[in-house]
Amino acid sequence: MDVRALEDKARWVRQMVLEATASAGRGHLGGTYSCTDLFVAMYYGGLLNFDPAIPLWPDRDRLLIGKGHACLALYAIFLDLGMISKERYDEYGKDGGSLGAQLDVSIPGVEYNTGSLGHVLGVAAGMSLAAKLDARTFRAYALVGDAEIYEGSIWEAIIFAGEHGLDNLVGIIDRNRLSVTDVLNDEGLFKNLGAKVRAFDWDYYEIDGHSFSEIL
Repeated sequence: MDVRALEDKARWVRQMVLEATASAGRGHLGGTYSCTDLFVAMYYGGLLNFDPAIPLWPDRDRLLIGKGHACLALYAIFLDLGMISKERYDEYGKDGGSLGAQLDVSIPGVEYNTGSLGHVLGVAAGMSLAAKLDARTFRAYALVGDAEIYEGSIWEAIIFAGEHGLDNLVGIIDRNRLSVTDVLNDEGLFKNLGAKVRAFDWDYYEIDGHSFSEIL
């Protein structure tokens, strides 16, 4: 898709998220909308080497989500790609339904059970190291919430990945400046964040996460 088509697709995903949230009476709109464009770019913009017809294809790129409460955007994408049925999609938020407010590996396309924050980058780093040991070429992408990087385990994973030269690992920080109970300003951890990450042998880039041109 070109940029205009990606923008249209992102608007459709946001509408689906809003309608599902209104129907179920629950959902995390802010945290979902802040990374919707990233998801759309990954799945429709040619960034993710992935076949929706074969979700467990061994050489697929892995996309892992730390902030699993952004699941509704992925559910809409999985519906659009034919990975889940409309009937299953409509189960979101219903008692006994198979789609809840967090991601789990029973859902096609989901690589990682979410709910406990701080582990996603370490799991993705393990997958990246396994790919190198097995001489596979797939990449692992880990989407991390900005509040999540206050977890020490995220920094342990940053150190580990740098030490092992995991150039097949991509970490994405969704910098929406919102935590569950607080607004995250630019002081403390986020001051000179790029220098801190580069000190552990990572490349570091800042982009507008709502600009498809910059994401691509």
